Amino acid sequence: MLPSDEALTAVTLWVAASHIQPGLQHAPRLAVVGPTKGCGKSRLLDVLYETVHQPMMTVNTSPAVVFRVIGKNPPTLLVDEADTIFGPKAGDKEDLRGLLNAGHQRNRPAWRISGPEHKPTAFPTFAMAALAGIGDLPDTIMDRAIVIRMQKRKPGERITPFRSRYSVPELHAIRDRLADWLVPQRGTVAGAVPKMPVEDRAADTWEPLVIVADLAGGHWPARARVACLAMTRNEVVQDEQTTLKTRLLRDIRRVFDQEGSKE
Repeated sequence: MLPSDEALTAVTLWVAASHIQPGLQHAPRLAVVGPTKGCGKSRLLDVLYETVHQPMMTVNTSPAVVFRVIGKNPPTLLVDEADTIFGPKAGDKEDLRGLLNAGHQRNRPAWRISGPEHKPTAFPTFAMAALAGIGDLPDTIMDRAIVIRMQKRKPGERITPFRSRYSVPELHAIRDRLADWLVPQRGTVAGAVPKMPVEDRAADTWEPLVIVADLAGGHWPARARVACLAMTRNEVVQDEQTTLKTRLLRDIRRVFDQEGSKE
């Protein structure tokens, strides 16, 4: 169960945008985060896996693997348990974080020494990616992402269970319809410059979704822009609240230090 109608709109358009990746200038990340387990993060990745363009699902991976699977027609990266990659006990993952940051924009290759002749080689990084985990992801990734803040289902809320035997064929039918519609449009979208309700990096991140909405027509252009404004504003509020909580913890720490860490 997604947290809002705006989140449903964003996920729907993000899935559709994955089918025109080769024509896009930016590859938005989808950050699927929640405060605890059991919020539906992994289930959302299950749905994405059956509907996006050329999915590559992984729980834990190395930068070397990702470098080698991204090409001119990149997969859609789906990373579950991302908190185990970027959490405090994960160790040094700066290469993977750098790859995900660079891959948000086209023509940001990663250079590595490769092959028996040890030649400098440019590896493409451009690919859409969805990352699911407990707690927020690193700031540099969140800043390039459409953030879906999942929550535990409330008592009394009922949803249809996900069952592979009938859910997957339904999702594949949607995937195939999206591909039939959007793959021929890849050349057209390369020059699209939609009117955006936000600026700077938020505009870069949301542009592919708005492009798809404009192609769809009807109520979608307005719906996409409403979702864009609502969700970007929500993240500004989240940032402000996080800053206040951090300041409160620092003040508490200062009091304990002044009092000699008394019981």
